Amino acid sequence: MPITMHVEGGVATVTLDRPEKKNALDKAMRIELPRVLQQVQDDVAIRAVVLTGGGADFCAGADVREMGGGGIADSMVRVEILHRMMRGLARTDIPVIAAVRGVCIGVGWSMALACDYIVAAPDARFQFAFRQVGLAPDGGAVQLLSRNLGPIRAKELVFSGRFVSGEEAARLGLVSELVGAADVVIRAQALAADWASAATLSLRLAKRQFAAAATQSYEDALAAEIVMQPLMVSSDDFREGTGAFREKRKPQFRGQ
Repeated sequence: MPITMHVEGGVATVTLDRPEKKNALDKAMRIELPRVLQQVQDDVAIRAVVLTGGGADFCAGADVREMGGGGIADSMVRVEILHRMMRGLARTDIPVIAAVRGVCIGVGWSMALACDYIVAAPDARFQFAFRQVGLAPDGGAVQLLSRNLGPIRAKELVFSGRFVSGEEAARLGLVSELVGAADVVIRAQALAADWASAATLSLRLAKRQFAAAATQSYEDALAAEIVMQPLMVSSDDFREGTGAFREKRKPQFRGQ
């Protein structure tokens, strides 16, 4: 299967597994990934996700061989399938960590930016190469890049289509942390395991707050908290966390 998933200790490692093509996304992968993400979302035992690529690369973007042809209607369907994939990733309220080695191009970079945290190798190669193939950016690339970088610098990266190393991406604030290529997935899984052992209801609601923040006023954010905090006070995790604090012991959260 071009998308594989392994679950251990509350962490799902989802792998784009087409290494012979640098994990370029064909139609089958774009259809399968949202199904896998929905499976993750529906499983209460899964409390954090690592998204990575098989072999030496993260994702070389969309499979160029499938681009074009079939007329406008067929192209619209292909874009809708791509959008379902991106929505499935962006709307998963379980924390998601991208583990990036090798190339991370086009929609592959959009996928990484849609995650909550990016662990990358210093020599990873990020690129929005849409101008090279005569396409406008897709997968929400411009919105995601502008949100994280600001429009001036985002335009430079999109208009030039140049490669950005993992080191430069970290300097720009587009990568959360750098580790050696051999340790990228190991570090991402260790971080995911730490998140999975935390009060994951708290992390999930915090993720929803971040998702809403871009379009909220300050008063809107406070209004959301009025609903969220009483809900959290009723959770098992809150009772465990406060009880452990009083008893001076390490909490054992269950994500409930």
